[in-house]
Amino acid sequence: MNTYLVPLTSACTLITLNYVAIKIRSKMLIDSHEQALAPLLTGLASIVMMLVPFPASLGFLDLRSLPIFMAGIRYGFASALLSTLLPAIATLLFTDGNPWLLIGQELLIPAVLAAFFHNQEYRSGFMDIPIKHAFQLSISGLVLRCVSQLALGSALTLPLLVDQLLITGIIFATFAIILIMINDENRSWRLQRELELQANQDGLTKLPNLRSFLPIAANLLRKRNIAILMIDLDNFKQYNDFYGHLAGDQLLREISSLLRHHIDEQDYLARYGGEEFILLSTETNPVRLTAYAKSLCDKVAETFAQNDQPRAIPITISIGMAISPNTSVELKKVISEADQALYASKHGGKNRATLFTIRPHQQKMNA
Repeated sequence: MNTYLVPLTSACTLITLNYVAIKIRSKMLIDSHEQALAPLLTGLASIVMMLVPFPASLGFLDLRSLPIFMAGIRYGFASALLSTLLPAIATLLFTDGNPWLLIGQELLIPAVLAAFFHNQEYRSGFMDIPIKHAFQLSISGLVLRCVSQLALGSALTLPLLVDQLLITGIIFATFAIILIMINDENRSWRLQRELELQANQDGLTKLPNLRSFLPIAANLLRKRNIAILMIDLDNFKQYNDFYGHLAGDQLLREISSLLRHHIDEQDYLARYGGEEFILLSTETNPVRLTAYAKSLCDKVAETFAQNDQPRAIPITISIGMAISPNTSVELKKVISEADQALYASKHGGKNRATLFTIRPHQQKMNA
């Protein structure tokens, strides 16, 4: 039984190394450089597995191929191939006999095999890695070694075959434990992302909410001038009373989708609350900004006017715009000015856009 202490110890060491790597990644210490560091850390783990070779009676060298398998499944062929570089150099330097055979059998072929099971979603963490991959690759490794034994003219005796099956079981268990750890960490990460998304996203329209909008707008305002557009759905209370709240919710979803698809690519739309939306725009030229806002009004009016079902209440929007005079102005002041301009649009006939000016009573309706 003592014969199996070495592979068991190596397996526990590899699990520990993987646990440390997962925790480092979860702390975002290497996340931005993961593409470069993953092959390096995988190669080092493979070398650690080479430091304590198995007893010769087992017919196995060590677990150097297991980190390569992991790299291939999670990161793909390119990363797995790079991961073989350091252990290949170590094999050339410290192995007697035919090191190239070991490099091919224990490093390069595992990298190729594992790459067949790779999925891009495994790397991103959005999909769990199936445990069956551990079984498939463990069996593939066993078959590869048996074929290699036969090719070299060695006999596959029953004791040797039993030992190889037992070691394959250890490899499979190690592989499975590592995948379970990775999947558990990914599920925790996905849950955290989901909670963050719920906290920063409006549940009805799926747009960002005001909470997420404000820091983004404030940060951009510190760097450059911006424009804020307050957008209000006209006659929404009457629409709700006439058609019901479910129809009102559906209308808000349709309006948000329409706006999202027709705003400029660099602009940022969020739900302000109720039937109001807020838009951050980088367009600060008054003429172009007014034309832009008017085009949004026209698009909403045209889209719903073309609907085959006649509506008792017309679907339009009103917009109030404000341009920051400089980067030192407070964001809430710009929003307040846009809100005042929106008030002017609502009381000026709706379905129009108004640009805030220094003297509100001289504001111009830009319908």
